[in-house]
Amino acid sequence: MKKIDFKKDKSFAMKVLSIIFAIILWSYVRSEANFVTTMNYRGIDVTYEGLSNLKNKNLTIISPKSQTVDVKLQGYNSYMRNANRDGVSAKVDLSNLTEGEHSVPVNVSYIDLGITVTNVSPRSIPFKIDKIVEDTFDVTINTINKPEKGLSVGEISNSEQIKISGPSTVVSKISKVESVIDTAELTETSTVNAEIVAYDDTGKALEGLTMTPSTLKVEVPILKSKNVPVTLNITENSIKDGYQYKIEPNSITIRGNTDVIESINSIETYPINLDSVESRNNIRLKLPEKVSLVDENITFKLTEVQGENEIVINN
Repeated sequence: MKKIDFKKDKSFAMKVLSIIFAIILWSYVRSEANFVTTMNYRGIDVTYEGLSNLKNKNLTIISPKSQTVDVKLQGYNSYMRNANRDGVSAKVDLSNLTEGEHSVPVNVSYIDLGITVTNVSPRSIPFKIDKIVEDTFDVTINTINKPEKGLSVGEISNSEQIKISGPSTVVSKISKVESVIDTAELTETSTVNAEIVAYDDTGKALEGLTMTPSTLKVEVPILKSKNVPVTLNITENSIKDGYQYKIEPNSITIRGNTDVIESINSIETYPINLDSVESRNNIRLKLPEKVSLVDENITFKLTEVQGENEIVINN
């Protein structure tokens, strides 16, 4: 009869039990690793496809200019632990849209085939599509603030015209088009690139428009002011012996380009013939080219002086 080795049999049994336990543990871990899980991503940007088709049909998007969606993903844990928002693709196809309002479904997918998209919010996007139109508008050029003391802004041409294109519903709202130039920092005549803004009848700036040209090159004349004396020019044959003549005001303020103004020390009147009533009553100044009076409505009084007697002779 064979003798039983209990010590050896016990070791064998332990090995068998260890193998069985390992198999059970492996099966448990495997089942746990493959459990289904979900993940949510908010604010995924939606890609607009077919924009070139809209452009070819002279159409544009009024709204929305951009859109995001919230996405829910589902998959086994072994896949999901490597998931990220960069793998989510959200698209809408706009290539077949026409003028008007449309509801377009959002197509969302994930780059890994082991992960599925189970929910998208919103599932569709309402689009407003409009026709592009173009029209010509006059631009009013305005200035704000004043240059430093002693300088002033000369006359600016405001007869500029531009072309404006954009959605028909926006272009139809244009009430006025303006360019505003801040002259506070200008110290000499300068060419300024002026921004153009279109407004509706409530004064609100309109957006989504294309200006041609995009800015205006405006020459802004900066004039220097100067006070100079007035010199009387009386024809000699009309001057009475023993008489002197004076004019009031005897000085004026002129303005013009800096280089011109700085060279002027006085302003002479045109010749005055005292024997002619018309000449006496029509005293004009011989202003150099591009020089003007700050007070263009000034009137002069011509006085004849003999001793202490003074007589105004151009009443």
